[in-house]
This record gives sequence, structure tokens and C-alpha cells, in this order.
Amino acid sequence: MQGLRIAGHPLHPALVHFPVVCWTAAPVLDGVYLLTQDPVWWQAGSWCLAVGVGIGLLAMCAGFMDLMAIPSGHTGEAVAQRHMLLMGSAWSVFVVALVLRPLRSQPSLAQAWTDLGLTLLGFAILGVGAYAGARLVYDFGIGRNPDPRP
Repeated sequence: MQGLRIAGHPLHPALVHFPVVCWTAAPVLDGVYLLTQDPVWWQAGSWCLAVGVGIGLLAMCAGFMDLMAIPSGHTGEAVAQRHMLLMGSAWSVFVVALVLRPLRSQPSLAQAWTDLGLTLLGFAILGVGAYAGARLVYDFGIGRNPDPRP
């Protein structure tokens, strides 16, 4: 079971850290904006969402290649499909949050609360999807290199 690798290392796990960090920061930055009304926090949240969405798309492409490398009927196949569905859903929620954000002006209070709600929803879905991804590695051994010891 070999998915997309660079120099023998799986690409998908290397890419997922960037969107996870960005999407963890987004609701925090939205919350700080709501507390301070300082536009720098709103702009920082916008950048986090944009970077997360962009690199998240790359991570999903690499993950899809890994999914296609799982043999049909493998015991972890259902978990892999659940992981893909959840992470694609989280990505979609963050895309909606980014599209609805006013980027050149400060949001109204309703817009800011809506965005906070969307980013929190996306973060919750992200957490459940990450758990499924961890199960793939730790419970089913998907994506790990074979043991080099004799």
C-alpha cells in the first residue's frame, strides 16, 4: 500500500499540518476580533482561512491518491472513506466561511458571529475527521513505512 510519496515519505501527512493550524487559528482570531473590534484580527483570520483552504486542497488531492492505494476490501477502507468525507466537509465549511467574509471592510456584527459559527463548525468536523485519520495510521497501519528491522 503505497500512496503519493516524496523521497519515500508520504506527502499527505506532511501537508495536513498547515490547514489544521490555519483552521485552528481562524475561530480564535474571529473570537479575538469580536472582543476587540480591531480589524487586524479579522484580516489575520481571513489569511488563515485562505491559506488553509489552498493547502487543504493540495492535502486532499494527496489524500485521495493514498485512498486509491488502499486495496478494495481492506479492513480500514470504510474508515478511510469516512475520513475523506469528513475532511472534505470541513474544507467545504471553511470555503463557505471564506466566501462570505467581507475582505476589504470590517464585517457587521452579524457577519462576524456567522463567521465564528462557521469556523467553529468547520473545526468540530475537522476534529472528528482527524480522529478517523489517526485511526487509519494507528489501528490499520495505513501510510506507515514497513518496519526496517529484519
